[in-house]
Amino acid sequence: MNSRKRNTLFASPRLVFIVTSIFILSALSGCGGSSNNADQPNDRINDAEGTAAEVIESSENNEESGQPTIQENQEHLKEVEAEKWTVLVYLMGDTDLEEFALTDIVEMSKVPTSENVDIVVLFDRSDIYSEESVLNLENFSDTKLLQVKNGSLHLLEDQLGERNLGDADALAEFIEYGFSRFPAERTALILWDHGAGWPGMGPDEGNEFDILDLQEISNGIEKGLENAGIDKLDLIGFDACLMGTFEVAIAMAEHADVMVASQELEPGHGWDWQALEILASDSSIDAQSLGLAIANYYEQHAIDNGTETEITLSVLDLTLVSAVDEALRALEIRLVAESNYLSAKLGSAQNLSLRLGKNPDPSIDAQMIDLGNLATQLGKVEPELLDLTTNLVNAIDEVVIGQVNGPATKSSSGLAIYFPELRTYSQEGYFYLEGIESWQNILISYFQAQESIPEEEQARFVTDQYSATYTLDAVDGLFISAQFDLAAQDNLTEAVIYYGIPEEDGSILFLGEEPAYFANDGSGLVEGFYDLTVLTMSDGVDTVYAYTQLYNDEESQLAFLDIPLTYVPPGALDPESEFNDVVLSITIDTETGEILNEIYYSTDQTGQWGELVTDSEGLIYPNFLFQNTDFSFDWIEINEVGLWADIPSLTYSFEPLEPGSEFVAELWVFDYGGNSDYEYVEDIIP
Repeated sequence: MNSRKRNTLFASPRLVFIVTSIFILSALSGCGGSSNNADQPNDRINDAEGTAAEVIESSENNEESGQPTIQENQEHLKEVEAEKWTVLVYLMGDTDLEEFALTDIVEMSKVPTSENVDIVVLFDRSDIYSEESVLNLENFSDTKLLQVKNGSLHLLEDQLGERNLGDADALAEFIEYGFSRFPAERTALILWDHGAGWPGMGPDEGNEFDILDLQEISNGIEKGLENAGIDKLDLIGFDACLMGTFEVAIAMAEHADVMVASQELEPGHGWDWQALEILASDSSIDAQSLGLAIANYYEQHAIDNGTETEITLSVLDLTLVSAVDEALRALEIRLVAESNYLSAKLGSAQNLSLRLGKNPDPSIDAQMIDLGNLATQLGKVEPELLDLTTNLVNAIDEVVIGQVNGPATKSSSGLAIYFPELRTYSQEGYFYLEGIESWQNILISYFQAQESIPEEEQARFVTDQYSATYTLDAVDGLFISAQFDLAAQDNLTEAVIYYGIPEEDGSILFLGEEPAYFANDGSGLVEGFYDLTVLTMSDGVDTVYAYTQLYNDEESQLAFLDIPLTYVPPGALDPESEFNDVVLSITIDTETGEILNEIYYSTDQTGQWGELVTDSEGLIYPNFLFQNTDFSFDWIEINEVGLWADIPSLTYSFEPLEPGSEFVAELWVFDYGGNSDYEYVEDIIP
């Protein structure tokens, strides 16, 4: 059997999982497959102006890049028009999301033509992912400057060549051109691509996967607005994953009054751009009303596409975001001064809070958390901080004008923040960001406390005094319990049961994990349950086991599965490097067994997140948590058998392990510093 560590070859375990005759639970609906076809016929009638493309030749080249710059033709300069909107769309479509970019352009074209709004798009396409035409334009693979009007695309600049949209100067030039050529009283800028939160968004694949980091976004906006003679945007929007964060909001506060962004991963279909029709129908619409319309259309768009269970979209009043920073500064004083005591409370609150952009492999996890949810949980676990946490929650509530979310994200407050579980998972670049010093200080203090937990207060079981016990039944499954050292009780944050298959050399291939229970009442009890089933996936030809991280929400009667996979595109010359880390996110109605939502998300080599767009001839391989003989852990890809990445044909089911087969279960307990201990069960399936 072949297997692979992340980016390195790995000596494979012996076991290949091929399972047949499975009971089909559900068929995958496909990654973004329910979105509208980008090249659907346009039934609008273009007027005389729309039939002739407007082309403005550039008069000089960019000295650094050798590419034409976006130049303003002075004859087109106009006075600012009252009660009018200009919406600029920075469409970074030179990625695997290109097909969704085409769909979004079509959605923009359905906005009724009106004197109240101009929609101007800088659109960079790929020469790899799609050769489709869009509306009245034939396929192109370079960068074009367009106006969306009368149901079609008007060429404003066709001589730009291949621009690098990962360059802040390209953003600045577009802003200057758009608002100078189409002056208006109200202005909006929306950036479109993969996103990652504070690291920025992108990439532009045709330009060496260059991304716009957060500082570049800020610099590009600042320069563009200054050159256009505009003080601030009315609205800044991000049709991208994970951009609805405190860090992004602080950086954008000096450039815009209102921000629209998602805390969580966005489905590939993204926003419903027909939301802009509100501007065409009412010239008096303000930025807050536009933001709320975008959020409401997005929610309905997700419902229509069957992707609503994990969505978030927030409309933020950036003029008030400084109050969130002030509340964090007040909290910082206590958390840093009393770090030895309060860090354990902060760790408990973190574990109880809504995580965003999550992955079973923590090295790929976005390490982001809902800030308001964190504050609420911290106030619960440490009542002495309740005044401070309540102030923080109230400040967030004031900033969040409105939001939409799904059943899986119902606890979201509307604003996320970067909170790595351990220093190991943090990125050094985060601590060079400006404007978020209080939270940076909280994190540094927290990491120091994690690393200073006394050995006698670290998570461990006391099996020398109380032996672990378990019961095993073919129907009722495995139930295991053990006692932890009460000296560690205040530091514990989590208990987990892992299950898998033992190897002859003593290593273990884990097949999945589920939350376990630990008591905080002085009993020292830890309990875990495993029903002796394992997740299988099939493409109709082959069937394999798949690792799953399972969580149940009893209140909503929903179960959430996160399944780590690797996708290798067809024709990959070097499968060792040409792969995508993927997480399959599934939501199940536990009462009916109905699968409500399935989406593949991936993170690329630049750390940007988005829905995975697969080729049906590509392959997906399951990834597993592997415990080596030295008790270290690796995430490995087992690539002996791959499944066709023809998403609609994939099916999966929970199947019982074969009677008579060996299995392993480990009950783990963790403290907030990442210290851990476990109890081990190895037995035969009855």
